[in-house]
Amino acid sequence: MIEQILTNLIQAALKDLENPVFKTDLDDWLSPCEALRDAQYSYWYPSLQCPKMRFDGFETAIEQPVHTDLKAFYLSFWSGALPCLFDALPISLIQIWNPDDFDRLIGNFIGHYLMQKNARQDLTLFFATVEDGGDNIISLDNGTGEVLLETPGTPDRTIVAPSLNQFLNRLRLEPERLNPIEMPRHD
Repeated sequence: MIEQILTNLIQAALKDLENPVFKTDLDDWLSPCEALRDAQYSYWYPSLQCPKMRFDGFETAIEQPVHTDLKAFYLSFWSGALPCLFDALPISLIQIWNPDDFDRLIGNFIGHYLMQKNARQDLTLFFATVEDGGDNIISLDNGTGEVLLETPGTPDRTIVAPSLNQFLNRLRLEPERLNPIEMPRHD
């Protein structure tokens, strides 16, 4: 269900382009979602993650399973971050660019987990950043599946949606922040 919601979100924003790709500045990391690279840009489109990464090692380390909705979210696509609006709040959905990026995500999750464990807080796992200049993130309560707006390192948490499905269905992708274009032709 989450993979389909993400697919619909992306396709709705690009419906007027026949062969769309996003054009972003080139960096050193290659990705399975890249269609083309040139001297300045990476041209990419979210592509199904295959093979899918695994949370087994992280789950063993924290001695609990990761919520199935969060797994479905992070194991759907190889993709760059997806800028969206949640109501009027600008956010960026964190996505996985390549296997090394997944390893970096797990490292960040471990740090987040340890901070919460030391503060005796319930485990939340982030999946979006809030793009308003502050420190807030959007996370999933690993026990309840509720989506929260939270400030890391503080007890400040507000429920913004009862589930990840409901949260994602309220988003609108802002494709203009990713420079959508027709796939360039190289003859």
